[in-house]
Amino acid sequence: MSLMRRPVALVSGLTPAQRRWGGAGVLAGMVLASLLISLTVKVPSFPVGKSSDCGRSDRLTMATGSDITAGSFRRDLIEEWNRTHTTQVMLVEVADPTDEQRVEMAGRSQFGSCAYDVLSVDVAWITEFARSGYILPYPLDPQKANLFVDTVLETGQVDGIQYAVPFVTDVPLLFHRRDLPVPTTMEQLWKYAAGSGGYAVQLGDYEGGTVNLMEAILSEGGRVTDGDRIVVDEEANGERVREALAHWQALLREGTLARGAEEFSKQDTFDAFKDGLLVRGPKHSAEENSLHAFRDEGAGYMRNWPFAFHRLATDSSMYDDQRRLRFGLAALPSTGILGGFNLAISARSKNPDQARMLIDFLTGHQAQARLFACSGYPPVLESVYEEYRRDPRSCDQLSVSPGTETGFSGRTDCTPGTGANPSTGAAVAAGPPGEDPEITASMLQELAGRIHQALCKAESRPRYSYYSAFSEVFRGCARAVVNGDLPAEELDLARFADALRTARQGRAPEDAGSLAHCGKP
Repeated sequence: MSLMRRPVALVSGLTPAQRRWGGAGVLAGMVLASLLISLTVKVPSFPVGKSSDCGRSDRLTMATGSDITAGSFRRDLIEEWNRTHTTQVMLVEVADPTDEQRVEMAGRSQFGSCAYDVLSVDVAWITEFARSGYILPYPLDPQKANLFVDTVLETGQVDGIQYAVPFVTDVPLLFHRRDLPVPTTMEQLWKYAAGSGGYAVQLGDYEGGTVNLMEAILSEGGRVTDGDRIVVDEEANGERVREALAHWQALLREGTLARGAEEFSKQDTFDAFKDGLLVRGPKHSAEENSLHAFRDEGAGYMRNWPFAFHRLATDSSMYDDQRRLRFGLAALPSTGILGGFNLAISARSKNPDQARMLIDFLTGHQAQARLFACSGYPPVLESVYEEYRRDPRSCDQLSVSPGTETGFSGRTDCTPGTGANPSTGAAVAAGPPGEDPEITASMLQELAGRIHQALCKAESRPRYSYYSAFSEVFRGCARAVVNGDLPAEELDLARFADALRTARQGRAPEDAGSLAHCGKP
């Protein structure tokens, strides 16, 4: 069975400039990094990157990021494929941060490597990969296309052509301690979070930080882009951008944003929220938890992706003595930014037909329903959301009776609360006390409803060929203000916008090594 995981430590050792700017095709450092990876990283039974291994009719290699979900059911699906198909699939986990995944995949593609047949690409990189010729078009007939959530399917389209098929979507949700009120506006969230350990978000210097900072601006009525246009320097909007960043800087300074948020990744945010729950659970007094209690007051609210639900709900420490969850789940009060990964066929694949068969398998109704129920991957098919609205089933129930492919071709609506129970916080773990908790069908029903509700109002990131360069410049200036390194009133909106326009063309600002383009001397 050809299933294996491996990290690429070499990529994580690169400088920020090599990771972020190199992959756009404008710096030789990224090509060198790709070459070094191709020459030095080997998989024992199937050396990835050797031309002699390309083109075998019985082999497919799928490149993905690390699986951080509970249960890692994605690997089970690949094993299932390998048991039932002569063409065997190797799953290669190249990195965890999406920035580094992009460097690895784009680097190999630019170098002409045929190491990978199927690429799991962050939705933010699809335009770059398509216009650079790294991936093949993936035409869908109308009946097949109609099965996907509309906004999610569009993330795989570039210049009117479908290049990638959604595999897992992502949209932020609000997690809260069960004893805290559920905010319906951002003003309420700030009020409630101020006295309960804060609101944990991800403002670290990586792509997740870009997403959170974009959401921060949207939450205050501002915009970074409008279609293809960059609008941070337009008079009325520019002031809203400045005010939003200034407000978040004040929230961070006064502790309404959880301590450490300026450097948090999604895992750091998850840990801060979980630590807070454990601090308030008197039965959990192990040394590690006591250390956390001493070091961290714990966040009462958390903005995170749906993966966090399964990670928390399958942890016995997340339940009280009555086996009730210590946390609840709600929609984010403001607009979220769409995330997720799409599957595409590498332009260098020697087996594009088999690669398409694999993608169709992974994006079918059965696979999507089980990925959601067993690991928490947000589904990309409308039929899965409809199933969980009408007849939810747990992972065990799906495994016993997986059902058949659905002929569903309609649309579920975006009515708030559709298919959702009042509060996940009242949910009770399945099974008797003392056993590991199991996620019930009713828990999944609410989770699916919350995700679908959030998808209906989520926005996509800008679709630029050089989005990574744009993201780097935006994040640098926005973080400088939120972190307090640059007073909001000194943010030069005109120079900021010009730097963003330069970056979207794939060119680094003249002062890329500093924050002069943000207005900082």
